[in-house]
Amino acid sequence: MPGILIVDDMPVIRAGILRVLEQNALGFSPVLEAADGQEAVDLARRHQPELILMDIKMPNLTGLQAAAQIKAEQPGVKVVMLTAHNEFSYVQKALKLGARDYLLKPVRSTRLIELLQEITAEIQQEKTEQRTIEIVKGSLRKTLPVIETSLVDNLVRGTSPESASMEEALGFLGKRLENPAVIVCRVDHFEAVVQGKSPAELQQLYAELVETIRAELPEPQRSLVGYNNPGRVVAVVSCDASRASYESLQALGEQCRSAVCRNFPFTVTVGIGNAYKDWMSVPFSYAEANLARRYQHVYNRNTVIHIRDVQALTDETKGARPYRVQLEQELVRCVRDNQQARAAELINEIVDFLSGTAVESTDVLRNHCAEVVTLVSWAVIGTGTDERTALEVLHNQVHNLPAWKTVPELRAWMINSLAELMAIVPSRSRNADVIQRAVAYLQAHYQESEISLQDVANAVNLSPSYLGSLFKTALGVSYVKYLTQLRIDEAKRLLRTTDSSITVIAEQVGYPNVTNFYRHFQRQTQLTPAAFRQSATTAKPTN
Repeated sequence: MPGILIVDDMPVIRAGILRVLEQNALGFSPVLEAADGQEAVDLARRHQPELILMDIKMPNLTGLQAAAQIKAEQPGVKVVMLTAHNEFSYVQKALKLGARDYLLKPVRSTRLIELLQEITAEIQQEKTEQRTIEIVKGSLRKTLPVIETSLVDNLVRGTSPESASMEEALGFLGKRLENPAVIVCRVDHFEAVVQGKSPAELQQLYAELVETIRAELPEPQRSLVGYNNPGRVVAVVSCDASRASYESLQALGEQCRSAVCRNFPFTVTVGIGNAYKDWMSVPFSYAEANLARRYQHVYNRNTVIHIRDVQALTDETKGARPYRVQLEQELVRCVRDNQQARAAELINEIVDFLSGTAVESTDVLRNHCAEVVTLVSWAVIGTGTDERTALEVLHNQVHNLPAWKTVPELRAWMINSLAELMAIVPSRSRNADVIQRAVAYLQAHYQESEISLQDVANAVNLSPSYLGSLFKTALGVSYVKYLTQLRIDEAKRLLRTTDSSITVIAEQVGYPNVTNFYRHFQRQTQLTPAAFRQSATTAKPTN
């Protein structure tokens, strides 16, 4: 039963109320008394009664002051103000403080009993509702991780959740995604880790692994975590400008890896994709993260690998790459070079490889095939294709995937997906136009010392890696060499035609560090800038 606190500076009033409670067996417990406002605050703080009968005019603290303090600490307490003063200003103040009711002294016992019974029923109803809410919350706490895992799976596959849009599903979970990047954590030596474990034990292991990684993410409301395929946890994290950097994502991946090492008797290899502008591009970051993770043979297990680390690898590691990684890397190159026939051959080789390995089930094989097609989509985006166009094709293909169950059906699905995606790859003539625009952009901005391949790629709407490949194919030199040559040619012209100092010329062509300028100039011309100027002056014809 609820507790009640009776507050009045007149003992006779308190005794009268107590007598009414006893005679009518209203069942309040405990029943407390206070002779002033401060004592009421102290008793309420210690015992937290559900109902308070509070006089207004009292020493130390008035009833209104005491009620204000108590309601601030215990918003749910029911307060009934008692007073002999029938003043409207008191009524206003009491109601503004959240008083449940306002009674004038002397209070008729029948009215008091009626009010107390009514408030007691309210308290019981609220407790029942609160218990129901706690039960629902408990159920949701068990259900939400399952919903979140399903949403993660939809995001990385490029599909929409059933019966709701992605925005609605995110809203239901109280989540939002901005500039998302994908982090994939794969349990090392997974087959040995799970050996002898029951399905229930595996489920518990996954749940604990997910919670461990979730605890390392800086803003849980801006990230999603779920398990995806056996032994693999996927985190989709929002990235602001600072967190999208290679260094920040690498540090976050390292936090996740270290947390697993501290809490489990096994390790994980972590793959990280780039951050993209919205959740529609999550499949591309996922493809990058998986590709990065599969380079564990180069970097060893129990490590963190960003897609940039993979892109930075030289051909020296080619012979050491696992067969599937070699095939995937060549597939990406063929898609970007618009070599559809060779890409189809590679798809067949990948299917042969996957179907010949110890794949646990058709579902797992289907997931592997979906990863490869997502990787193709990522490569298509790199050619300059509009992201949403590529995603639309990917969505349509993945939507049909569950219908195919046998290896021949999955092979046909992958070949068809390749054809659909390759159909939207820009033509070579468009690539030539892109190179012209990139060159024009460089010619207009080469004086800027901080200009990067990313800046030029943004200007022509291509990925940096693909633009770099186009530069090499179309112009025969890398982006860096082209930019250096452009700057040195302009420096040579200025040295021949102006009297500007070498320091000034270095700054004009994008080298604020004159020592750096000297090094590049001498490497290109085998002369120092001063010697070049001298030779150019000597070579001028005389009249």
